[in-house]
Amino acid sequence: MPLGRRRSELSRAAKAVNRRMFLKAMALGLSVPAAMRLSRMATAQAAKPPKRLVVMYIPHGTAPEHFNPKIAGVDPLATANYTQFDLDQTNISILGPLQPYKQYVNVYQGIQYPGAAETHDGSINCLSGSTALDTTTARTTVEHVIGKALNVKPLILGACSHITNGLDKNGMLFWNGTPIDPEKSPVKAFDNLFGGATTAPPVNADVQLYKDLLAFTASEVQGLQTTLQSLTSERSKLTAHLEAMQSLQADANTMMPVSVCSTKPNLPSVEMVRTKSAGNVVQPGGGNDYFYKEENFQLLFAAQLELITQAIICNAAPIIGLMPMYPTAEFDFGFAGAPGAHHTILSHTMYQAAAYPLGQYNSPLGIENLKADIRTPFAKAQKWFMTQLVDKVVSKLATTDDPAAPGTKVLDNTLIYLFSEIGDGQDHTRISYILYPQTPDYLPLITIGKCGGAIKSGQVVQFPIAAKDKATPNRPAADLYLTMARAMGATNATFPGQTNVLPGVLT
Repeated sequence: MPLGRRRSELSRAAKAVNRRMFLKAMALGLSVPAAMRLSRMATAQAAKPPKRLVVMYIPHGTAPEHFNPKIAGVDPLATANYTQFDLDQTNISILGPLQPYKQYVNVYQGIQYPGAAETHDGSINCLSGSTALDTTTARTTVEHVIGKALNVKPLILGACSHITNGLDKNGMLFWNGTPIDPEKSPVKAFDNLFGGATTAPPVNADVQLYKDLLAFTASEVQGLQTTLQSLTSERSKLTAHLEAMQSLQADANTMMPVSVCSTKPNLPSVEMVRTKSAGNVVQPGGGNDYFYKEENFQLLFAAQLELITQAIICNAAPIIGLMPMYPTAEFDFGFAGAPGAHHTILSHTMYQAAAYPLGQYNSPLGIENLKADIRTPFAKAQKWFMTQLVDKVVSKLATTDDPAAPGTKVLDNTLIYLFSEIGDGQDHTRISYILYPQTPDYLPLITIGKCGGAIKSGQVVQFPIAAKDKATPNRPAADLYLTMARAMGATNATFPGQTNVLPGVLT
């Protein structure tokens, strides 16, 4: 049969199938939108799971002796991907809360940020790859680069993300050409995503279709299959959908999570903020703003994390950035068992060498060369951030069935990027190098999640480092952003200073 005639026959057949499927669906009582979408499924490829991205900042760097994973056989002069590692190596390890989810975690070592100044000022560039030192040069940070490529507008949130009286360079973390002032109110963000206090959100067509498909009886599914008997290729495209329906119906324990796209969620921390911040009036000069008071930080952070979790589960905001606190913030972390100002007291604690025979130039390279107890308070403060993220986001995404991708968990289709603007909190490092005494100091860069199967997780991805006074051939952070962009499906995204995707990270 000539190619043109064959295409014509297939087109007519596809239209016939679509019409029969539509009429069948309407006869079963589906809504018109759901019936139309079901009919299109007959001649469409199986949909891929949606991918989500969360970019979260932790201020003031880290203490490497309480952050670096414990790895067997580390060679800092080589490039290697290690799968045998421990995230909880000092009992107060900053990454310890992630240990139960290690299979989702990648830790990236041997990477550097652009620019020369080793200060908190690196926050203006650390997500973009820009080398500009001013605050007026246009930049676009990774979440917006990916968002533009995917035609998605990122949601940028902040919990006390800059000083009370306005956005200065310490609050300029996220950029879209110009710096973005994060949405300070989780209540406003919640109402924008899911409707106001008395407004029911609109019914999502995909969610409704999913529910309608689950209502099909076994005989009705067989009838749909019979309808397609004469069209082998089209039947094969629908088979996956029908089999998924049957599998879901056969498993009594499989339930579709409540979707905020059709039912408004109850987020306790958000509603608590709604009550406590009611009538908030900002004084001239920025004073008395509920959303920037230190005493409200813990609740605001909890509410933003709750909001992120629900937005990701429902795909209501598939790309989100979060900035809790800002560089140089002096909040007292006594609530985390670490009394003292987070910036000058905790993060600036000077490390000390461990007792002989460790802590020498000729000691084996390792985090054991520093005395762990010296920076225990700083580690507790940074671990608090990690604990909040794990308790309120990671653990829930890892155990929640993805309503948009049956058979997977939400974290399977999500990528969480966790980072800071500097490496060691005392040295304000923006490169990865070997400290004296023989201690590897890496920027704290982590991804959590499999990004729809695009990320090979459960590994420490290491690149070479050297002593601080020697040339350090670090990989640019832009290469990590390029890798994340490719994983998210942003095939044409680029970043200043990039060289290539990171080896062994993309599947």
